[in-house]
Amino acid sequence: MTDGDKPSPVSTPPETEAPSPPLPFWRRPLFWGSLLLCALLLLVAWLLWQEWQAAEGRRAALEEGLATARQDNQSREAFLAQLRALLEKEPCIVQEELPRISPPAGIIWPPLEQGSRGGNGDGATRLPHDAAGADSGQTSKTPGEPLQIPAAPPGSVGALLENATVLVLARQSRGLSMGTGFFVSPGYVVSNAHVVGDAQKIIIVNKALKKPLAATLVSKKDQAGQDFAVLHVANAPGITPLKLCSAVMRTQKVSAWGFPSAVTQDDPKFLALLRGDAASAPEVVFSEGPVNVVLERTPPLIVHSATVSQGNSGGPLVNEQGQVVGINTFIKLDDESYRQSSLAIASSALADFLRAASVPFSLADNGAAPATSNTEGKP
Repeated sequence: MTDGDKPSPVSTPPETEAPSPPLPFWRRPLFWGSLLLCALLLLVAWLLWQEWQAAEGRRAALEEGLATARQDNQSREAFLAQLRALLEKEPCIVQEELPRISPPAGIIWPPLEQGSRGGNGDGATRLPHDAAGADSGQTSKTPGEPLQIPAAPPGSVGALLENATVLVLARQSRGLSMGTGFFVSPGYVVSNAHVVGDAQKIIIVNKALKKPLAATLVSKKDQAGQDFAVLHVANAPGITPLKLCSAVMRTQKVSAWGFPSAVTQDDPKFLALLRGDAASAPEVVFSEGPVNVVLERTPPLIVHSATVSQGNSGGPLVNEQGQVVGINTFIKLDDESYRQSSLAIASSALADFLRAASVPFSLADNGAAPATSNTEGKP
């Protein structure tokens, strides 16, 4: 056999490694990644569900609170409606029907009891012993003894204003309105026109009058910035009237006298008056402050810092001698600074109104009363 006839060697394929068996699923990264992702999704879902449950709980509690508040407001509004309706009736009827009114929960009624009407007047308004007792140098009040409020010294400005300033109650078509007035001459009381309105019955009262007296409307003017009314009181007792003074300037100290509802409604004597006790009359309230500015307009307005509120309307603004420089008429509130401005119409405009109505009065400037054709006062 020749070399060319030798058989070629047979090539054998190289040996290969056997493939490894597949990993179990629990050893695969994808399995654990998917499992971790599902756990995170479940945790997020659980947290969202918890937050939703808490929000639903808060919403339910809020709705329950709102429902309770609405119910409470409705009961209070009904209670106030009963009181407003009662104020339109005669004092004797008020005294009879007032105990029948049932106040809503949370309201103490009556708010204050007069010390001389059963009980000793103790309650939330009573001072601690160390404030009202021997430490203050005052004699402590015997339990059951009514508090004695000393009167202003006779002949003082305080006594003059206490006697001449009156509470005005006017029964209008919209209900009972309350304001202040003051005597400008025997039998004549000045107030604001918006206090008397369209009243068919007007009552004035203070401690000096001893009892409520009926008043009739003589004249009123409620236009062009003027807000005046003059009332005639038949058989009025001898009360020294207030004099009008046209002189007023910035920084001058003035005082407001009247019956602001914010104070008078807590006066037990006022409550007794509403119950029909004709001998009771609320205390006149005093506040003072400087004149901020006198606005030269028609009519002139006095802006001052003496505190006034609803119920002061028609009351006198006086100087330190007790002379009327203006009639308190309205207030203005600044929403941005929360500041209140008290405004009174100057006495010069009031004097013009009284002259036109032929009502006698006295001026402090010259001490002489203007001549009128009706010196006794017209009915």
